[in-house]
Amino acid sequence: MYPMRIDESIHLQLREKYGDKMLRMQKGDPQVYEELFSYACPKFVSPVVPNYDNVHPNYHKEPYLQQLKVFADEVQQQQAQLSTIRSFLKLYTTMPVTKLAGFLDLTEQEFCIQLLVFKHKMKNLVWTSGISALDGEFQSASEVDFYIDKDMIHIADTKVARRYGDFFIRQIHKFEELNRTLKKMGQRP
Repeated sequence: MYPMRIDESIHLQLREKYGDKMLRMQKGDPQVYEELFSYACPKFVSPVVPNYDNVHPNYHKEPYLQQLKVFADEVQQQQAQLSTIRSFLKLYTTMPVTKLAGFLDLTEQEFCIQLLVFKHKMKNLVWTSGISALDGEFQSASEVDFYIDKDMIHIADTKVARRYGDFFIRQIHKFEELNRTLKKMGQRP
């Protein structure tokens, strides 16, 4: 949902533990999103005291169900338009707004709104320094950035090249550790 680079070792652990669910998420299965949200979300409480004279049996689940609905709506929005917009933006460096809006069967105004939504969703407040975690600056988490000048969209690829050296060094360390373990096993009587 929120594309960004993560460490290779974390990615491997996630793939081992949740590989099947990640595959179902990539295919767009909303049930998986709901399962993972219910597993990982904090417990929500209602700020309103229930009417104890007329309490229905599932009143304690209402805050959770409301948050689940908001989350499901966000997932649907992300899957519906934003991934398509991201795909088109990766293909071009400049393009007229009307042409790209035509590809998506949107009016120019609707498309500009979707572009702003995309840009907003891909911004993240990153702590740089200071006491508060909110003392930071907004950074784009997307590998694609753009700006609109008159009727043209100018697109820049901001993808950072992968650091293969770190991956190979980690693999070498794992190999050396495995080699030491095997040598110790061979020395036992």
